[in-house]
Amino acid sequence: MRLKDLDVFNQMPFLFWVKDKEGKHLFGNKVICDLAGEDVVGKTDRELIWAKDADALQADDRQVLETGKTSFIHEHVRQSVRGDATLNVCKWVGDLDGQRCCFGISFIIQ
Repeated sequence: MRLKDLDVFNQMPFLFWVKDKEGKHLFGNKVICDLAGEDVVGKTDRELIWAKDADALQADDRQVLETGKTSFIHEHVRQSVRGDATLNVCKWVGDLDGQRCCFGISFIIQ
């Protein structure tokens, strides 16, 4: 997959992102950027509004990248522009412009 192919996800009503092996967002659609209150691209979870939850978020990402297994989980962020949010999340390993990455898609359940 190429970065330019991801623009379609800006039209979707759910959060979608791609992170590299260091946890830096290579892509974040409009919904995740709105939840963060800023553009997430080029930033790690530690640099975003939900920094308090970065360790847990990044641990899930690392597990997916290390095992190659798709993960279906609930994640909780204590801070976002909406306040607290619980997310129904699916993460998987994919290829973006020749780089192995963690892809994620989710929606807010509360």
